[in-house]
Amino acid sequence: MPRQKGIMNRFALFVAVGIATLIPASLSRAQETNSYPKANLELFEATTGIVLIRGTDEAGVVPGKTGGITLKCREARDVATNRREFGVAVIVTQSEGYEDTTVVDYDELDALIRALDYVGKVDWAISSMGHFEASYTTRSGLKLASYSSRRSGTVEAFAMSNRLVRSRVQLTLAQLAQIRIFLEQAKAKIETIQKEK
Repeated sequence: MPRQKGIMNRFALFVAVGIATLIPASLSRAQETNSYPKANLELFEATTGIVLIRGTDEAGVVPGKTGGITLKCREARDVATNRREFGVAVIVTQSEGYEDTTVVDYDELDALIRALDYVGKVDWAISSMGHFEASYTTRSGLKLASYSSRRSGTVEAFAMSNRLVRSRVQLTLAQLAQIRIFLEQAKAKIETIQKEK
């Protein structure tokens, strides 16, 4: 019996040490996915002590090869000061059901659209290496990229959101171009709203 009790104590110690090493590793992973700062719109929406009006409007949906992308125009307005912030929420939904949203501020939309003009048109001549990736990452962690796929022998694309849960959707270059069009339309819609009020 004493021998069996000693084995059980060692086993319990082994399990405790294993758990103690796994918990910090999982916490550091969670911190890694939240390493991008929040968008200005998200920071404004988190303001306390004010009456805040939020508005959303769907800008487009792009079904991907492994999930889909939904784009929504967003506005937040402080009733007292009439201060407004605008942006586009990009919701990346994997086919497994994982979903993550990254907000892109209005002031970053031009740069993102220009980047997609380049990223969406790359081909094998872009690099002398056997593999390439051309990508753009927004301040708040939305990554849109095209890359060489040895498996299919074509240039493919993906969208990845890194806010809370890393969510990635495989896309064709045509689907990436559709995202660019919806972003451009969302930007135009925001500019129309800004002129009206």
